[in-house]
Amino acid sequence: MSSTSTTSVESSSEVNLGDEIRERTGQFLQKISDNIFASAGIKFIRIEIEHSKLVTQFLTNNFLPTDLISKSYGVIEDDSLDSVVENFIKDEICVMATDKEGDLIGVFLAGIYRRGDWLKKLSSSISVDSLFDRGNAAEAHNVNEKLLQLLGYNVWGMFDGHDCQAIAGDILLCISTKSPVPGVGTELVRHGEIAAKEKHCELAVCATTDSHVQRVLRDCGYVLRSVVVLCDFKDEDGELFIKAADEDSSARVLLKNLKI
Repeated sequence: MSSTSTTSVESSSEVNLGDEIRERTGQFLQKISDNIFASAGIKFIRIEIEHSKLVTQFLTNNFLPTDLISKSYGVIEDDSLDSVVENFIKDEICVMATDKEGDLIGVFLAGIYRRGDWLKKLSSSISVDSLFDRGNAAEAHNVNEKLLQLLGYNVWGMFDGHDCQAIAGDILLCISTKSPVPGVGTELVRHGEIAAKEKHCELAVCATTDSHVQRVLRDCGYVLRSVVVLCDFKDEDGELFIKAADEDSSARVLLKNLKI
């Protein structure tokens, strides 16, 4: 009995010591990262409603040209982005990164889903085709909806499975290629998660076809929920829905437990 008890105490101490070492190492590395961004003049700022036009323009210049669906259907601008961005900002968990000149170099956008928010659930289920009645944008929107259905992306269906009351969903991470230092995307995600936790979000969810964003989220501890290989995503005639995709491209749903 005495030997077993001693072993148990020692094992517990080793676990606690390991956790402490990992925590201190993480804090040390975070200080180094903070110093790198500070020396480069990069700031991470919570997005306010007065930034909406700036964010919309940034997405037009940096997201639409690289988004595989937008590229496939020739969408170079989208008037509905204004309302999309404003709705994100209202939930107060969006973050942007600026360089030393004050120019925008990255954004983390997300909206909050709360269990029992039937008004939001109803509004999100209403068809928004009228917002996408501009030819190419309509096609892109329809393909995006098909892809999300194939991925099984349904934030409203995640509450019970993850035992949570609030979810940071529809994460959109966009980083400019002009970023002066690496790691801006990772830091945007970290700041976004801090903001989400302040609003009592317990889960973060993203669906994306961007391979760089997928890597950033995996590095930040997100786990894969579902995947669709885009070269297999075809219409009834066997034509690719997303022609800008290469053979390695995929759409992925990634999520992270924020309660830990």
